[in-house]
Amino acid sequence: MMDQNRLRRLGVVLFILTLAMLVIHMESLIRFNRQEFRLHGNEVSRGIQMDIDARADSTSSWLKRSFLMDDGKTVDLIGQTIDGTLVNESADAIQDWELRINILGDCYINQAWNGEVEVHQFTGTDREVVQRLNLQNYQLEDVQFEYRYDGDLLIPLQQGDYVIYYPSARFSEMPINGGDDVKIGVIFYYLDELDLSDYDVQIHFHRYFTQGVTFYVFVGLAALWLLAMTLSGAGTLAYRRAMKEMELRKSGIFCMSDIYDLIYIIHLPTGEMTPVSVDEKVEKERPKNKTAKELLTDMVKRDAEDKYRDLMLTFVDTDTLAERLSVRDSIATEFKSAQYGWCSLRFYAMDRVEGKPIENVVFTVQDINEEKQEQEAIIQRIEEAKSVNEAKALFMDNIADDLQKPLEHMMALNGRILRESGDDAVKGYARGARCAADRLLMLTNGIADGFGMESGKIRPAEAYSLRALLTDSLRAMLPLAEHHGLAVALDVAEGLPDGLEGQPRIMREILVVLMSGLLHRAQGGSMQLAVYGKALEGKIHLLVSVRVLSEACPASDGPDAPGETTGLTGLSEEVVSKLLKGVGSTLKTVRAPAGRMEQYFEIEQRVLDAAPVGKLTVEDIGA
Repeated sequence: MMDQNRLRRLGVVLFILTLAMLVIHMESLIRFNRQEFRLHGNEVSRGIQMDIDARADSTSSWLKRSFLMDDGKTVDLIGQTIDGTLVNESADAIQDWELRINILGDCYINQAWNGEVEVHQFTGTDREVVQRLNLQNYQLEDVQFEYRYDGDLLIPLQQGDYVIYYPSARFSEMPINGGDDVKIGVIFYYLDELDLSDYDVQIHFHRYFTQGVTFYVFVGLAALWLLAMTLSGAGTLAYRRAMKEMELRKSGIFCMSDIYDLIYIIHLPTGEMTPVSVDEKVEKERPKNKTAKELLTDMVKRDAEDKYRDLMLTFVDTDTLAERLSVRDSIATEFKSAQYGWCSLRFYAMDRVEGKPIENVVFTVQDINEEKQEQEAIIQRIEEAKSVNEAKALFMDNIADDLQKPLEHMMALNGRILRESGDDAVKGYARGARCAADRLLMLTNGIADGFGMESGKIRPAEAYSLRALLTDSLRAMLPLAEHHGLAVALDVAEGLPDGLEGQPRIMREILVVLMSGLLHRAQGGSMQLAVYGKALEGKIHLLVSVRVLSEACPASDGPDAPGETTGLTGLSEEVVSKLLKGVGSTLKTVRAPAGRMEQYFEIEQRVLDAAPVGKLTVEDIGA
């Protein structure tokens, strides 16, 4: 029941966090919707732009001839239709907006559609007049401005005056959804020049409840809370049902007490231990607030001799027991206890259900000192013969297993952000995080595979597509190369066979670690991945090369010695060397003056399908 209590506590914490995030989301939503946003001129900000320009077709400009000016002169006025286009490329809707056009020279306003205009005439003088009206639908006697009328209403304006355009919701000029635009029209008359470059747009956005990063955080927390509550409820019911069955099982298992010194039933989902045949003193001293994994781990750390400790910690790891028992009825191991001598530990699977993981196991401990007396010398020699690389391989394999799921989960979440977020900055962060996670995953797998190869754990050969291998490897590198300002080129012989047999996982790890390890040398310059081949009988001899040309790569007087890996540094060098050694190859380096450097390796692969790879470019992969 300890895990159930934890789930309940977790549910309370998640509920509080969910409510807090809802408040934060609503507050940020209200604050965003109240915010006033301004644009000046044709500047672009947050994907919003207002362009004001003369309409270009032949009917949008004309002359009003023999127009009598106030000073008695007769002139030809130019009439011009002006278009204003407000473009919304943001992820949020524009709820309302207004446009203010500052007049920079003498002119007349005649028409505006479809909304209303508020004209400020003779601003700052004792003749100042301000009136808002619809210039398409008005009564001449209602016009308060000084104006001229010869069939057209002409309202004179001078420098310092301004016009405010209010859009019409009836004609769909607001609101403006993301990806849409609105076009308005105004007619001006002028004598020499019309300058409308000084204008401002005042905007209020409207973000809906389901928009914004905080909404996705709220949904995620709510989903986690519901999941915790569901698991807690289901776990409580399952626990009560299991307890009823446990007593029946214990009676059957108790007959094993003549063989084993200690017998427990372990419920894997909760880690709870139920005693079946145990010394009363041992059971009394057992901490009841610890799970089976914690107790067994403490026992191993406290009682197992040093040379057995790492292996025993892996064996008693209850998190992996269900998987290890999925195809076996029991697993056992032996170790030497500092207190009791030789002991045998065994886990038995219980209640196997097809398609479901095992939930209950029987854990036994047996004193085998007598049986081990004859074998002790042999076991001692075997233990001494174990290499350091085997221990490293096991350790790194555990690290790779532990890191892979959270890394893949993080990459999936970033993929969701990239699909669902409308914020370019958030997308940028997500792409960077996904690239870093992919690179770390390749490096971690490379470390585990490299040490595994040194200890004799060779992955079996499998069929793969050379084109897919190169595409996947470069696709993992291109965002990182873009971040470093690095140009990437690809040169693949088109006649190479596509269907090969080898170790594609190892090859991908080599390519990703090799290229990412050389980024510091190519930063700001360029890198080229080249693949060539020579056909043999049923095989292909591949030459895979990475060429670097960059200001950051120092020039040398001549080529390095073959096999020298001076292009890579630190861990990347060790990983690439171990992986290549495991597949029977070595990394070679050639340098040339002017900062050029090439690292390459050669490898033979069996041909399964001679169909050519065909033309492959970086643009194809980027698409």
